[in-house]
Amino acid sequence: MKTFTKLLLTAMCGFLLLSIRTLPVQAQVPTPSCAFNMADIACLEQHVKITYIGNVTSTDSVVWNFGGGIVLEGSGLGPYWVKWLTVGIKHVTLDIQENGMVCHADSTIHIVEGPTLFHMTGGGSYPAGGAGVPVGLSGSQNDVIYKLYRNGNYAGTAVGGTGQPISFGNQTEPGEYTCKGILEGTDCYRMMEGVAVVTIIGGPIYQHICMVSYDTTAHKNLIIWNKVDNGRVGHFNVYRETYQLNHYEKIAEVPYSQLSVYLDPDADPLVKADKYRLSVTDTTGEEYEKSPYHQTIHLNINPGIYGFNLIWNHYIGFEFLTYKIHRKLGAGPYTVIDSVSSAVDSYTDVYTTSGLATYFIEVVRPEPCNPTKNSAYASVLSNTVTSAPLGLEEDELSGILIYPNPVHERLIVSIPGERQATFALEIYRPDGRKVYESQIPEGATSLNILDYQTGLYILKVKGSSAVFVTKFFKN
Repeated sequence: MKTFTKLLLTAMCGFLLLSIRTLPVQAQVPTPSCAFNMADIACLEQHVKITYIGNVTSTDSVVWNFGGGIVLEGSGLGPYWVKWLTVGIKHVTLDIQENGMVCHADSTIHIVEGPTLFHMTGGGSYPAGGAGVPVGLSGSQNDVIYKLYRNGNYAGTAVGGTGQPISFGNQTEPGEYTCKGILEGTDCYRMMEGVAVVTIIGGPIYQHICMVSYDTTAHKNLIIWNKVDNGRVGHFNVYRETYQLNHYEKIAEVPYSQLSVYLDPDADPLVKADKYRLSVTDTTGEEYEKSPYHQTIHLNINPGIYGFNLIWNHYIGFEFLTYKIHRKLGAGPYTVIDSVSSAVDSYTDVYTTSGLATYFIEVVRPEPCNPTKNSAYASVLSNTVTSAPLGLEEDELSGILIYPNPVHERLIVSIPGERQATFALEIYRPDGRKVYESQIPEGATSLNILDYQTGLYILKVKGSSAVFVTKFFKN
């Protein structure tokens, strides 16, 4: 209940009398807002993000209607990822009831056919020093922009549709050429069918990286490429950037007969991002020019004022629109909690918990990588990171000591008290892997960590009414 003061001026016998009266005022409850954002136009089966931008925080009475759309991800207030399987105007509505007040919002999205599929044409071989070979598309559609890609990267050529076959001109760079058709004024696109392959007879052989990702089983960097079809290839050379800028050292040779995937056993994705390049050595022993580099996503985390701050470096290697942010709580499954533009490199998760939260970042490649006909890699993944809980009460564990830190062989966990209580102790790697668990008593407990890998660890001690979480470094 709020109050305000009312001043009353009264004239009496030529004098002004001032009286003060304090009156109660009912607190104003804000009217809930149902506002949300989404695109105006999208393609059939395109994943559309719908984001709530109103002032409501409770999800007790929230009703969405996506007009026949299929919900791919999202719950409560969202955000949601939705796709539609039929064309036309779709109505999306939101109704919220909060504190006895209601709101309603609706918006429309026009679902259209994606660009018509056409086939890549041209390609072939030409002699070294020649004028190249033509590359084109079997047809085109008005109001569609066709962008040419070489080895998954934009080749710098874009042509507007005319309703007729189109030409991208003669291409002299060897590689695999594909095309993306983009509906003008929208994010709606479709990859055209087929590949036009350009090779140089007797000339250099180039091999480009398709993606570099994070192997969630081995916890190492994974380099993947679509093998160039050339009988002169002897083996592929994998290079990684050293600690000197633009200086690369060869870390592996992969025979042409093997799967075009390499797991880097030495790089540590938890420490930094890495850049990789490829080259080809032919059957005579001659090595050709290195490919453009791809750079991994290195994800880091730290506690902020409002939650966990996720910070990452941009993936470099191909064009994409969106980063997806995944989170799991404790030992639960991963879920996508949000998506952000490819121009963004940080995110704050306001979630707080007494458990551990683990995150990773995903980039979906426009076209999957196919090291063989029976295998495909569709996404680039960052390393995983695990955050210590925020806002924990530590009264029961007040005074706990962890030493020495850094530690090489013996870590001491000292819990003061005379209650003869036991506590659950767990040790995790920053990527969320649990490496140790035990029950420990009050007093000093010595842990042998001599065989642990060098690096950062998270230590968690849980009592009946409190949780203590800290970090230590094994040297």
